[in-house]
Amino acid sequence: MSKILLISPWAPPPDGVAFHSLALVTSWQDAGHEVLVVTSGSENALVLNLASPNGQKIRAIRTLQLAPRRATTQLLSDFQPDVVIVQFAIASQSTALLSTLRLMSSAFRSGLPVVVAFHEPARELDRLGPLSRWIYRAAARFTTHPVVYSHAGATALRDAKIFTHVTEIPLGCLPAKKLSYDDLTRVRNRYNITAPLVLSLGFTHADKGTDVLVASMSSVARLLKGNVQFLIAGSPRDRRGVFRLWGRSDQKFHRLLVKRVRLLKGVSIKLCGFVPDEDVSALLFLASAVVLPYRRATQSSVANQALGARAVIVASDIPELCSELGTAAHYFHSDSIPNLTETLVSVLNNPQDELRDAAALRAADRSYDATAAELLNIGLFKSNSS
Repeated sequence: MSKILLISPWAPPPDGVAFHSLALVTSWQDAGHEVLVVTSGSENALVLNLASPNGQKIRAIRTLQLAPRRATTQLLSDFQPDVVIVQFAIASQSTALLSTLRLMSSAFRSGLPVVVAFHEPARELDRLGPLSRWIYRAAARFTTHPVVYSHAGATALRDAKIFTHVTEIPLGCLPAKKLSYDDLTRVRNRYNITAPLVLSLGFTHADKGTDVLVASMSSVARLLKGNVQFLIAGSPRDRRGVFRLWGRSDQKFHRLLVKRVRLLKGVSIKLCGFVPDEDVSALLFLASAVVLPYRRATQSSVANQALGARAVIVASDIPELCSELGTAAHYFHSDSIPNLTETLVSVLNNPQDELRDAAALRAADRSYDATAAELLNIGLFKSNSS
């Protein structure tokens, strides 16, 4: 069995990368590996996190701060890992970015395999320009095995000349499971679901295209004679440091979105913040349509959660979502309000049992266990064979 040091964002606060890391750690521990999570926090404290899906305790040290500290790099000597795995995204690392790079550097210089999974290269390399390229090149210097979770991510890294070779693996999904009657009833009552529900879930910003869904709502409600309700569950990502510039843009987008929602007439719609983990699967399953109207994405944790929940997925036809979801979704032309309207009306007017079955099969083919094993194999076995 191996000792794995994972450098990653970790909840709280809510974060897609942190959710993904929780699933990976659960898989590694189930397989008998020893894992230590190093993440950001206000003090050097050992956290025993009982939020693992199977109830296992997860060791997480919140020691990554704005300025690198010797106590952080000392973890390598204290824990003596066989491999270091990094879940890398500028937006998620935020003000702990320099400490993350320092720990990666120490691991690299000590001869350890450093597997770095880049979550959002397509979006981040585009939005931050020269600054993001500098950050990515700094990370590349301390990376022995670069990994991405989508073809778009690999293309972005190669086009920016960060790497010439990148390993692409699936993001991973929770296996589809049967939800209890009590859970379904509790979530149905909590969110007051009384009609076919159209759901948008996750962070709100311009790339997610939630404004396209809002613009279609009046027509969808009219064509369905009011027998539909909408729920937008999410809010802007909390950003710190220099990344507050992104945060201001996200906040502005969200304010405009709320304003448009309030102007709607004859539409049953509710906005809420983030959905608690214990409600997510049931809410995704209860929705008559989970809409992913993205304009841009590298990969989507919401899409993979929806697959595991056997949700009815309606997604924009951007290549990243088509690759991730395959035949387990209905697609509409990205940014096309009329086409989204037509697709939603068709989905809500017809049974979707076959699509739910396709989602379950897709989730089984792209399990977190397989992704976790592949990440570990890349670090251990590729290093031994090189």
